[in-house]
Amino acid sequence: QPDGKPYSNPAEMSGQILAAAEQSGLALTLLPVLYCRSGFGSPDVTARQGRFRNTSAQYLNLWQRCAEMLQQQTLHRLGLAPHSLRAVAAEQLAEVLQACRGVDQPIHIHIAEQQREVDECEASLGARPVRWLLDQHDIDHDWCLVHATHMDAGEFSAVLKSHAVVGLCPSTEADLGDGYFDIINWFEQAGRFGIGSDSNLRLSPIEELRMLEFQARLQSGKRNVLSGPGFSCGRSLWQQALTGGAQALGQKVGRIAPAYRADLIELDEHHILLDGRKGDSLLDSWIMAGEQSMIRTVWVGGQKRVVEGRHVARDALQAACRKVMLELL
Repeated sequence: QPDGKPYSNPAEMSGQILAAAEQSGLALTLLPVLYCRSGFGSPDVTARQGRFRNTSAQYLNLWQRCAEMLQQQTLHRLGLAPHSLRAVAAEQLAEVLQACRGVDQPIHIHIAEQQREVDECEASLGARPVRWLLDQHDIDHDWCLVHATHMDAGEFSAVLKSHAVVGLCPSTEADLGDGYFDIINWFEQAGRFGIGSDSNLRLSPIEELRMLEFQARLQSGKRNVLSGPGFSCGRSLWQQALTGGAQALGQKVGRIAPAYRADLIELDEHHILLDGRKGDSLLDSWIMAGEQSMIRTVWVGGQKRVVEGRHVARDALQAACRKVMLELL
């Protein structure tokens, strides 16, 4: 609760997130966050952070309750999210990972987001954050390293070999002035990446991809940098993000193939900026110059959720959202 006291149901927030996903028809990978302290060397959180503090034991109780809520769900699954090495002590991270060992689930952690974080980690743990994580835990396909902005050459190579996915949030990293991820080198070596919006400054996957390509152009002095052989830049970005995003979510999505869920987007080919375009040029126009109005239809698990550019429950959901926002203000 706002004063830091637990709700009678410690999974109240997770339950509300799940209910929102159900109501809007979204597929969800729920990642309860473990947050124990305000920074390296700190014994606890600050007073303002009390509302999201958990001990390891409290977190494992929360995680178990979430697992119970998600039983028999077909669109949703559960994962772990130890927030960061600065917010979770080494022994707390080890305790939670050990308790959940053997469970197939995605694990997300913010890592090497700022140079200050790297410096403080070296002072506290004796190693850079990505290096410490690699040395202390088995980092593999299940892990999503969010940001991973400040890696040295050794860390970069080791993460590539681990088959972990990096979760890139270009709008957040720009907003906070955190720096550039080495996307050019990562892309050339077939590194896996998904994209997100950590600060929720904007909520647009294509804007994040556009920023990623523009960042690469600014760094290299070239155009169409993040494009694979035989593919346009837009198609390369889109397909790589789908593959990496599916891995980060731990869900069978992102391609049209047997056993993969029918999560599909149809672009409006008669939109003024898409009219007459075909194939890869459609994706290029959408990602490099487009926005939400170019989306005509969205299916989730084969069910239509957006028709002619409007969510099927938009009026009701928008009215409810407006009511809550006005109450909060």
